[in-house]
Amino acid sequence: MSYLNKQLTQDLNWYVILNGTSDGDPQRWFYMNGGENTQGIWLGTPYAEWREVMPNIAQISPEHPFLDWIATESCDDWGIVVGSEADFATVQAHFRSLTHVWLPSGEHVFFRFYDPRFGLDVATFCEQEERTALMGPTQCWLSLSSSQQELTRVDNPSPTATADFQERAFPWWTVPEAVLAALSEDPSVLTNNLLQGLREYQQALYDAYPEPVLRQKTARFVARYQGEKDGYLAAFIEYIEQEQQRLGMLS
Repeated sequence: MSYLNKQLTQDLNWYVILNGTSDGDPQRWFYMNGGENTQGIWLGTPYAEWREVMPNIAQISPEHPFLDWIATESCDDWGIVVGSEADFATVQAHFRSLTHVWLPSGEHVFFRFYDPRFGLDVATFCEQEERTALMGPTQCWLSLSSSQQELTRVDNPSPTATADFQERAFPWWTVPEAVLAALSEDPSVLTNNLLQGLREYQQALYDAYPEPVLRQKTARFVARYQGEKDGYLAAFIEYIEQEQQRLGMLS
């Protein structure tokens, strides 16, 4: 039994939330490792047809074989494990209500709670009251990637009781300013956000390197960057473009 299995106690219901935007295709691996009955979290929303990128949720047991895949073969952004006393429908409804969240600026954006490199950091940086609201009827969010073998766990000491839970129309939760500030100063978060931005805006540049090599280059860029915060992504894309030109890969 792996360290991850031991985190999943019998007194809670356990669920996996699979990141539909992950290149590691965790949903396929879930079905190949004994998984079944996944449901899209965005079903019942205006994004119900976005099946290719939709996060999916399924209930698992502490002995589920997919946990072995997480511990031995998973990618960094595969998804998260969630523990709760609540039933499947309640947990699914809570995460559906987090499809969009407010920023302090007044904008609302998609919330990547299903990407552990972002969602778990947001929960970690929250004050207890903010975390309680964010995690709602869930007691625990955790994740592990086989490449780093570092388990991240966030606990909610005061989960909403199932009898008191009511799904809210999104967006209802506002990301605290202090959390955004902490994210902007966390090198690992900056690295992940730059990689995500590069993949979204310059897929060819993203594909030009093996992922571990590109992650190392990105971390080095973050450590050395001294420009304006709102210029991070543009400067990073220019940095990668210039390197490709030096290597003769771009004309």
